Amino acid sequence: MMSHLTILLENDQVPAINCAKRCLIRILQVASMLAVVPAICAAPDTSGPVGTWYLNANNARLTLTIASGQQSGAYSGTLADETEGAAQQMDNITWNPASRLLEFRQIGAGFWRWHRGTVVEGIFVGRFSNDKTSPAKPEQLTAYKFHVTGWNSTYLDRAPAPRVFELLINSKYRARLRIDVAADSASGYSGRLKIHSTVTRGAAGEELEYDVEVTRWDGTNLNFVRRSQNWTESSAGTVSGRTISGTLEIAGTRDVFPWTGYRAELLSYGYGVRKGPNERAEWQDRTRRQLYHLMMADNPLPLSREVTTVRANLAPILPHKLPPDRDDDPDNWPQNYRVSELRFDYTLPNPYGGPPIARTSHAYLAAPVAPPPDGSKYPALLAVNGHGGSALRMMDPDDPHYWYGDAFARRGFVVLALDISHRPVADRKSPYMPHPLYVNDVQGDDPANGNGTHPSIKAAGFDSDWEEDGERIWDAMRALDYLLTLPIIDGSRVVVTGLSMGGQITTMIGGLDQRLAMSIPVAFSADLSVMLHHLNHPCWQWLNADIREYVDTADFYALTAPRPLIVETGKTDATYSGRPQPFASDKQVLRRSRVAYGGETANVLHYLHYDEHHFHVGDKNPTRDTEKDLRVPEVIEPTGPWALEWQTDGRTYPLNATLFDCIKFFLR
Repeated sequence: MMSHLTILLENDQVPAINCAKRCLIRILQVASMLAVVPAICAAPDTSGPVGTWYLNANNARLTLTIASGQQSGAYSGTLADETEGAAQQMDNITWNPASRLLEFRQIGAGFWRWHRGTVVEGIFVGRFSNDKTSPAKPEQLTAYKFHVTGWNSTYLDRAPAPRVFELLINSKYRARLRIDVAADSASGYSGRLKIHSTVTRGAAGEELEYDVEVTRWDGTNLNFVRRSQNWTESSAGTVSGRTISGTLEIAGTRDVFPWTGYRAELLSYGYGVRKGPNERAEWQDRTRRQLYHLMMADNPLPLSREVTTVRANLAPILPHKLPPDRDDDPDNWPQNYRVSELRFDYTLPNPYGGPPIARTSHAYLAAPVAPPPDGSKYPALLAVNGHGGSALRMMDPDDPHYWYGDAFARRGFVVLALDISHRPVADRKSPYMPHPLYVNDVQGDDPANGNGTHPSIKAAGFDSDWEEDGERIWDAMRALDYLLTLPIIDGSRVVVTGLSMGGQITTMIGGLDQRLAMSIPVAFSADLSVMLHHLNHPCWQWLNADIREYVDTADFYALTAPRPLIVETGKTDATYSGRPQPFASDKQVLRRSRVAYGGETANVLHYLHYDEHHFHVGDKNPTRDTEKDLRVPEVIEPTGPWALEWQTDGRTYPLNATLFDCIKFFLR
């Protein structure tokens, strides 16, 4: 590889460029030799098989209760199908504490299903077979064609808060009710109710989020009151298993409406009383392991990695017609960097014993021409694209959405722009699904520039155990492995950013990988329940579980704390919500997130600008002089009891600093 690279470079005789070439060659040589940075070490897992489990077996809901025999040591259990409301037989329960493998057999009317999966911190992920002819345990693992996920209520529900319920009120309003500890409440708890859609109008029925008074909550019995200037509602409900049901009464009327619901956001950090640093760190460590388990097969390290320099020492893409609202002042920041095109080839361990699994990703690396000042090292950026984008487009100064890779490279960052894309259509479904989750983006996001479809991570004979966002995050983590091996990089000053889908991946990897010093998600701060019914591109949804059953956006922000976080959004963004300015769920999500920062809330900023679904820096704006500087909301929480107007207050004030000023301040 390096001899080919040397041939490509040896003809240019300009001294400054030759210096840059030699530096880049050395960077690539050293990086290709160094080992992958290992994953974060996990604390011992004390969860086991005993307890009440709520399983999702290809969208069939099962309640599994496992008990351990006091004398025999054998396990016994019961199984119920929530859909059919009938008990079923089960037997052959085995648990291997070393491998954390749980197995059992389900006996139905004319079928036998063997389930096998692993348990991480009370989360079960695995597969099951379905045999209508034989009760025997399958001899081949390929018989386990179907997916099952679930959670152990006995392990996870050791305190009555935080709790989140997905509600359907009066068969019309879809809502999320959040409950958490409150020091200033007579009951000890507070609540927030967000109607995110209606059955008839979808996300057009989205409402603002109400603070509600919780007058009783003991983990089973719930009473709460919701107020406005014109009405008062009182609700009472009772929990049964993972479900809840109750009634709502409107004061001064005889109107009584039923509501039902089920558990959601099981891993939620909550929004109530601040946790101490140690308690927060324990939650973060546990939640990362649970999400690795659910999303990305426990985040395995590659067995091998080969970095190929496809092309080296490329000149930057010269601008021809810059986007009119590009506000990073490119005229005063020349393109003093060179670019290399890279391909990463990995092999991953095969969990089913076959040959290793292959994975390939594609990127562009931009490095400054000049050496770092004063013998220091460069800050670095991991950049990820959104829908229709690519690594190359992030380095294109004329691109209307993804010019931010070029902007950071102009400012002296080493930039690794990584392609993220979509699976082939055949990989967008599970065996039980008649149709793929989505059918657009058939060729990927930017196939002409190297960002075609990304085949899923799967063993021969199986569909994927990974969620699609888990694969994107794994690619980004492995790109970060490589970036951190570069000798001119200051590993304590690595930032991640991306727009739209890239903002979503930025949000997730920023929370899941502690090596990142700072996260800047752009045009993504959405409430996932609003997204679901707003008919957003569904590639964020999980195939083998419901992401909203486990987490929401605010929980990834809580995983990022206390590291700096700048969430950049427009005052309106029809991509996520039809509400008038500002895009209210941005403020709601940020309000839920700040509690995780404790006394370090200055480390989280909401950059609220004028321009919907675009990236901004807040420097020199050719069309909007009034938008100079990073701007934050004047009002970020209720100004009084039951106040709502803070959510629609679009007033902002400037910080007298650009985005790059803020980055420099946080990473000093």
